[in-house]
Amino acid sequence: MNDLLQLISFFDTTSLSEMSRAKLLNRVDTKYIVTPAVLVKALSKHIDDYEVLAINNKVNLSYSTIYFDTDELDMYKEHHNGKEHRYKVRYRQYAETGDKFIEVKEKFKNRTIKERLRIDRFTYPIAKGLECIVNDCTPYDPKQLEPKLTTNFNRITLINKKACERITIDVDINFSNEGTETYSLGNCAIIEIKRDKEDVYSAFARTLKKQGVLPLSISKYCLGTIALNNKVKYNRFKPRLRKVERLMAQEERSLAMVV
Repeated sequence: MNDLLQLISFFDTTSLSEMSRAKLLNRVDTKYIVTPAVLVKALSKHIDDYEVLAINNKVNLSYSTIYFDTDELDMYKEHHNGKEHRYKVRYRQYAETGDKFIEVKEKFKNRTIKERLRIDRFTYPIAKGLECIVNDCTPYDPKQLEPKLTTNFNRITLINKKACERITIDVDINFSNEGTETYSLGNCAIIEIKRDKEDVYSAFARTLKKQGVLPLSISKYCLGTIALNNKVKYNRFKPRLRKVERLMAQEERSLAMVV
């Protein structure tokens, strides 16, 4: 992690207002899970291509997300079963700014569409005045949605200087459920490349491919649900989970060698 932050210090910085050129609320997403060593090696080739978002001179920003689902975990099951048209409903808080939102993410034909409303506080169940975004953007009844998973992580956001592309790098990822159970992804990082069109060229994606890193389509919500709920079906996710477990084991061995 220290190596990553040291490398990021060489990138030019940008602000929230300047980042508006790449909001990408309607976009194509590509995800990867990597070890810090692989990430630093790939990023080192692109210092001049991206700016890093900084708030109060801080680039490693804290996020907290609370995912909602039905009692039967219908949204999780849609993802697991490979349904092309699926949804997520969540609260999100940005620690550095104090901003809070209720967000709906819709995935359809490889595109992600995000709608959100700024809110003053988190309420359970979803407050009456906020039900409109769930009613308007999903087929779900907001009265039947319950908080199922909390995810805390730190995020580094990079914005392409020349193209409509944004890269988020999530580290220190921890999950907890409505009980007291917790699960961590250790030092592994989740990278997400966000573009307005699938054919937008991404030099960083090409660098990852050259290093043998291929996309891995699985969400933090699904990962956390599987890790903390031993009753859910996850057959379709098994190959991806094994890859995540191998990466975590590889990073643990590397750290042990350093010690």
